[in-house]
This record gives sequence, structure tokens and C-alpha cells, in this order.
Amino acid sequence: MKITAAILLALLIMAGPALAMLVSAKVGPLVKEAQTLAQAKNYKAALAKLDEAEAVKVYPNDETVINQVRNYIAVASDPTHPHCINARMGGITGCDGRPIKAQRVPISRGGSK
Repeated sequence: MKITAAILLALLIMAGPALAMLVSAKVGPLVKEAQTLAQAKNYKAALAKLDEAEAVKVYPNDETVINQVRNYIAVASDPTHPHCINARMGGITGCDGRPIKAQRVPISRGGSK
């Protein structure tokens, strides 16, 4: 789910004005500042800005945009998540683009031996 949210946010950012959402005048600058802070990897300050935006939200789009940036921060700040998304990497791949082979996982049959 986090990966899907990050990809969606990336697509919305890359799409530009065609898919831009209108937000209230008070929320817009706070979200923009949160995005700048998140890109600088200052996630704590970015989340604080989003909390400020949450307090002054007016429209449903305000909440949607705030949540999208929160999801981006959640994925970007996760040290266990590889940050190597590439549009050309079809299917399940590693960061180097090679397909990940299925792994066998032992299945417990529910009994004890």
C-alpha cells in the first residue's frame, strides 16, 4: 500500500498542472513547505507542517493532498524500503532491474512433532 501511495504521489507531482488539486489558501503554502522539507529529508519538520495544515484545512482536497504528502513521507523515511522505483522495471524486480525469483517458504502444517 505504501509503495502504491508513493507511486501515485510521484505521478501526481510529475503530471503537473493537468492533475493538480486545488487546496485552500492557508493549506497550500504549508503543504508546499512540507514537500520542500521532505525532499531535504527533514521528515520531522515536514510532518509538523502537515499538522499545521491539518488544523486549517477547509476542503476535501486539502485532506487528500495532506494525506498524499504524509504517505510520501512514510515511504521516503522508511530505511527498509528500497528507493529505486523505475518506470521501466516491469513486474517484480530488484533495484538493479533483474527479476526477483520466487522463494520457497516452508509452510507449517499446524501439528507438532
